[in-house]
Amino acid sequence: MNFKDIPNKYRPVPFWSWNDKLNTEETEIQIEKMAQVGIGGFFMHARGGLQTEYMGKDWFDNVQCGIDKGKELGLHPWAYDENGWPSGFGSGKVNGKGIKYQQKYLRVEKGEKHTEKTICNTGGYHFYYDVNPFYVDLLDKAVVREFISEIYNPYYEKFGNDLVGFFTDEPQLSRDGIPWSFVLKDEYEKEYGEDLLPLLTDLFFDTDTSKNTRVKFWRLVTKLFSESFLGQVYKWCDERGLKLTGHMVLEESLNSQLTTNGAVMPQYEYFHIPGMDWLGRGKVCKTDMIQLSSVAAQLGKKQVLSETFALTGWNMGFEEMRKLYEQQMVRGVNLLCTHLCAYSLRGIRKRDFPGSFFYHQPWWGKYNSFIDYVSRIGMLLAEGEIRYDTLLIHPQTTAWSLFNCSDNNGLDELNDRLYNAIDVLEKKHILFHFGDELLMEKYAKTENGKIIIGEQKYSKVILLSDLKLFDSTVSLIEEFEKSGGKIYTPENILPDDIIGNENIVYTKRYFDEFDLYYLVNTGENTEKLNIKKGTAVLDSLTGDIRSLGNEILSPGESIVVLDGLYSEGEIKKKRESKEIELDGEWNIKECDLNAYTLDCCDYYFDKRLVEKNSPVISIQEKACALKRKVNILMEFSFKADYIPKTVFLVCETPEIFRISVNGKPLEANVCGTYFDNAFKKISLEGYIVNGENKITMECDFVQSDRVYKEIDDAVKFEAVKNKLSYDIEIESIYLVGDFSIRTPQNFEDLERDAVRYSGEMIVSSPVRKVFIDSIEKQGFPFFSGKMVLSKNIICEKIPYILKFSKKFANIVSVKVNGNEVSDILWKPYEADISDYIADGENEIEIMLTGSLRNLLGPHHLESGESYNVTPASFFKGDTLWGDWHKEKWNDGYSFVKFGIEK
Repeated sequence: MNFKDIPNKYRPVPFWSWNDKLNTEETEIQIEKMAQVGIGGFFMHARGGLQTEYMGKDWFDNVQCGIDKGKELGLHPWAYDENGWPSGFGSGKVNGKGIKYQQKYLRVEKGEKHTEKTICNTGGYHFYYDVNPFYVDLLDKAVVREFISEIYNPYYEKFGNDLVGFFTDEPQLSRDGIPWSFVLKDEYEKEYGEDLLPLLTDLFFDTDTSKNTRVKFWRLVTKLFSESFLGQVYKWCDERGLKLTGHMVLEESLNSQLTTNGAVMPQYEYFHIPGMDWLGRGKVCKTDMIQLSSVAAQLGKKQVLSETFALTGWNMGFEEMRKLYEQQMVRGVNLLCTHLCAYSLRGIRKRDFPGSFFYHQPWWGKYNSFIDYVSRIGMLLAEGEIRYDTLLIHPQTTAWSLFNCSDNNGLDELNDRLYNAIDVLEKKHILFHFGDELLMEKYAKTENGKIIIGEQKYSKVILLSDLKLFDSTVSLIEEFEKSGGKIYTPENILPDDIIGNENIVYTKRYFDEFDLYYLVNTGENTEKLNIKKGTAVLDSLTGDIRSLGNEILSPGESIVVLDGLYSEGEIKKKRESKEIELDGEWNIKECDLNAYTLDCCDYYFDKRLVEKNSPVISIQEKACALKRKVNILMEFSFKADYIPKTVFLVCETPEIFRISVNGKPLEANVCGTYFDNAFKKISLEGYIVNGENKITMECDFVQSDRVYKEIDDAVKFEAVKNKLSYDIEIESIYLVGDFSIRTPQNFEDLERDAVRYSGEMIVSSPVRKVFIDSIEKQGFPFFSGKMVLSKNIICEKIPYILKFSKKFANIVSVKVNGNEVSDILWKPYEADISDYIADGENEIEIMLTGSLRNLLGPHHLESGESYNVTPASFFKGDTLWGDWHKEKWNDGYSFVKFGIEK
């Protein structure tokens, strides 16, 4: 097998966020940038901020451009099927057709009533429905047919099979209790031969019949949802030679997936490439990926997608990306959908569940190393044969029987039992799949002491205690036992002794020439591998093969072991080496421009002072609340004890502002951009003075009636908010240039490798020497970019190693005497420089490549650095963007560390 070549179909397919005014020339340029780093394709995804009419002429011109340029460069173009998300409402066209098409929730109250929304009165209760006019009823096939007509058909009419297919995102039944539909009564009677309405009390209250009723109700709801939405969309795509991928919502727990999906596993049947998402940098929930990969393996779907890295923030580097994604790959994921590549960072776009993994990042030029690494592993996981021997019956049916819209329904306990079972089985190295009862009803049979589900055969079945099961499942298990099959609990099944370390998680794939073992240290400590199989190791970065040795895995590190292939490449034995001294001052040999983010100002509405020292981004919402034209004047202040020779004002849309600096009008002559095309540079040469400086920015602010209406509606349902686009936006500004930021007060160390500074900041003369750790405290608190540090060292011609224990930069690149040695992306943090050292004086260079975190924030969270960054994370107080993961505000500035520590 060719381990070196990785076809594009295995390479990441990011959400390409079309979030501004589209331009075919810019669209081509951005595709070229993707191709340069090894991205395999893209999802053309309308998101908040879009300034081009969705599915209008210019939109489709850019889609055509994406198709043409993508095919020219070998990238696979996909469409995304909605304007924002969740999928299904057709940018408002479908739900706009009337109440039949709109999402509905089942409600109950004591007593008897008759209203236009009454469903029935029974058992002393009034049952009625609420309506969400901003989303759609996905239990009704006619509604979904309208969605297909409004969105899918126009794409096919224009582009046919030139697209690979579509991504559908988070279609859902309800985020507000039990779903209802006008079709449910008839569908229930058709399915079970009885009237649903007298049984509605069972859905809310515990009775002798409630568990059976709930199972029947949720079984029907799940089945209707999968057949109505995904079933119809999948069939439409399949008949036209197009692929469907995407993911459901809230897949991670039994209770969260219940009202939103009924159950998620049956939905995966109707994806060509089934997918999931994982948000933030928190602990990975194993249930998501095991549910997903189980169905994929059983139904013969080779590729399994994960939309990941959303909410991870602007400081998400390759090492953490690898750690987060490998925890998913070892449990079955093999195709990365990066969230996201932003067309623009202007305005709200930079806060769209960041970061953005695109050309504006300082590390973009080295991104191909990470991409090759995860794509090579993904390719092998996709192409190898899966033969798991153990089936764990998924307890979703039991969850249905318990659910009654109360907080004390026993679902949390059931969920904990499931999580615990997964932990036990992984520590025992039992490779297992989940068995979903609805899918088993369709595809499962017994044969020769095995349960067969599609392409997978299981000789061992694991049952949690006290499960409520379908009659068909009970019969299947009885047949399985009669034919010699064994039933186990997670506790009494014997471990597989393939690996002598319970902290290593693994999976296995079979190839004609070899067996592949992919192993990941998902713990927090360094671990010995102790694998009992294997003849060679694949280097996932390069595709080279070497001999298997006494392997040790750092936290988050993985290894691909091959059994049946051999290599003459021996393990490079570490020599006894002297360590390069990292202490002392280093020269700043090269450095990107330094920055000073000005995110607070005094502001005036119509010449009247509204607030002093206000966060800039709060001004827009307050102006919008007036719903009229308003003159906005902002006054930014900063101190300087040095006048930089090179200095710029960086702002967005400078053309809408009247700008003055220290009372002198500033012509908005743009002389370049800073990281992103939206960040315009304007020279401040001759404007800055020693002492107090003031920048004023004035504009006439008004939004269209469309914006005011969308703002009002956005607080009611996420679909509106997710496609919100302003006409004018008010944002922070930045000083950029050859200067340092003097910080005379002390920094406070925080968790998650962060610090906080609460004192004054002063623009000062450039710093030319720094200590290599905590560079953010030495004049560069807002610095985002690359910095090359150098030091001349007297050496003998003996083995040397450059080594450190902590890395506070995405990439540490090492040069010796002008020769490139290595890029250190993740552990081990060391570079053997012996071959480059000469007797006498040697120049050691270390280039630190950072992120946009210290420039863009969020700067004011009480916790410092957040691992779940949402739009609300940037605001002080209440905001349109909600309070999900909202944290307390601190007026001080938090930064992440920059440098390395010995």
